[in-house]
Amino acid sequence: MPTEHDSERPAAPVAAVIFDFDGVIVDSVRPDLLACRALYREYGGGELPRGWWAEQVCGRPTGYECLFERLLAVRSAAGAAPPGRAQLRRRLGELWEEYLTEEYVRLLPAVPETVEGLRSAGLPLGIASAADGAWVRRWLTRYGLSRHFTAVVTADDVPARKPDPAVYREALHRLDVPAGACVAFEDSLSGVAAARAAGVTVVAVPTPTTRFLDHSSAHAVLPDLSAVSPRWLARAGRTGW
Repeated sequence: MPTEHDSERPAAPVAAVIFDFDGVIVDSVRPDLLACRALYREYGGGELPRGWWAEQVCGRPTGYECLFERLLAVRSAAGAAPPGRAQLRRRLGELWEEYLTEEYVRLLPAVPETVEGLRSAGLPLGIASAADGAWVRRWLTRYGLSRHFTAVVTADDVPARKPDPAVYREALHRLDVPAGACVAFEDSLSGVAAARAAGVTVVAVPTPTTRFLDHSSAHAVLPDLSAVSPRWLARAGRTGW
């Protein structure tokens, strides 16, 4: 689906493709939401609104602190004793251990076929993730995808997380391609902002959890990766999308 930024897209051959990780390669977004909802219920906040979580927590560097602020405000309004922030962080970590597992974290639709097809066509592929390196490597290894990626850049490699463009700039450096010849796939608004700030053409591929958000800041929006192929990228490059 085209967006208002179509005319900004470079009519140039695509030389490399960069993928966000969480929410594009694997669906860890829904398990994260489940963990946050469990924390919210456990400390008396009731049901955590999905829309609020998607806008204020998902993909944001300070998102979990925002979640804690909301929960503490609810507790205060109810006259209940507030838990310490350290307690909330510790408990959320325990819930992540429960939900961010192989039972819940699954490959998103068409990922293996898309990645293999692009790599077989000779396109260098990269990862630009706001997550820790150990997390990204764990799931790339688990799903047998590591061999396809020339550059894997994570939060461990840059001084600031998305929406800061540092992770994209580092990925471009490692891939040795100019920003204007690269296409990125992102699911979150902060990820779209990071790619755009780095000068990269960005396609939003929202997950079901975040699909209702306004992704019009991306150059295009797709429901999943199933349409993406070397031919699709070549056509997009020739026509300027």
